Amino acid sequence: MIVAVYVICAALGYLAGSFLPPGMWALSVSVLVSYHLFLVWLLLTADHEVGFSMPVFSSILTHLACLAVVVVMILGRHVIPFYSILRYCIPGMAPFERDWLFKANKKKKDEPQPSVLDPATAAVYAATIGDDYEAWNQHLASRNPLSRKPGASIKEEHDAFMAARVKARAGAAAAKPPA
Repeated sequence: MIVAVYVICAALGYLAGSFLPPGMWALSVSVLVSYHLFLVWLLLTADHEVGFSMPVFSSILTHLACLAVVVVMILGRHVIPFYSILRYCIPGMAPFERDWLFKANKKKKDEPQPSVLDPATAAVYAATIGDDYEAWNQHLASRNPLSRKPGASIKEEHDAFMAARVKARAGAAAAKPPA
C-alpha cells in the first residue's frame, strides 16, 4: 500500500509541476509537492499519536534542514547521474523525517501509576523504584566494563539486571516464613 501511495504522490507532484513552464521551477514544484504529500499521508496514517518529539521551533528547523537536502538534490540535478529517474526517489526521505520529528510519541506501555494505588502500595512502589535505581547505579559503578557480552546494549544489560532482581525478590519472599 505504501508503494502505491508513493507512486500516487509522485504522479500528483509531476502533475503539479507540469502546469509550470519546463525548467527549475517546474522540477522544484514537482519534487516538493510529492515530498509533502507523501509526508502528510505518512502522518495521517500513523499508528501513533501525531505530535512533535521536540519543541515546535526545533521541529521547524529540522523540517527546513530536510527541505534543504531536497533543494540541494534539485540544484545538483546536472551532476547527479540518472537524475531524471532518481528525482522520484527524493520523497523517500519523508519516512525518515517523520520518524525523526514524531518518534517520541509512539504508544507506550501502560504502567501502574502510584497515584492510582492505595497509599501503602504507592509507598512500597516508590521505594522499590528508588531501590532499583540505586542498585542499578551501584552495579554500573562497580562492574567490570569488559564483562558485558560483545554486541549487547546497555538496555539488554539493564533488562537482565532487573530480571535477576525480580527473581531474587521472589526467592526472598518464598523463603520468608509466613507471619
